[in-house]
Amino acid sequence: MRRLVYLLCFGPGHEVLTLRQEPAGRLTLPSTRRRERETYEQAALRLMATGDIRPGDVVARAEPLSMPSPTGRREVRIFTAHADEPFPMEAGGWEQWEAVLPELRHLGIPAFALLIEGYIGGWIPDGWVTLDPD
Repeated sequence: MRRLVYLLCFGPGHEVLTLRQEPAGRLTLPSTRRRERETYEQAALRLMATGDIRPGDVVARAEPLSMPSPTGRREVRIFTAHADEPFPMEAGGWEQWEAVLPELRHLGIPAFALLIEGYIGGWIPDGWVTLDPD
């Protein structure tokens, strides 16, 4: 099973940290693969260490709809995070969350828009949530 960790990092104005994925140049979220014997949380903290980022209160579990893995099921965790000030990124930047949603459809994460809206709106409970495809 392929285990991927995405970082959904918000700036002070609800901007979302994005990266440009080469060679296509499309936007994506910062991500990393979980290493052997590493928990999802440890992988997320390793990813957060690349900037002045603090953990958020929600972690989402999802099975992406797109890009099936030849090695079986593909599972991802989306860790929310915050940056008090948007910092410069060599291969990315900060985008308004409403504008970035269409460009992140390729991730194939069900209910991704609801996750963002619910997190910002405060109606998703703290802790773990599961994003179902339906």
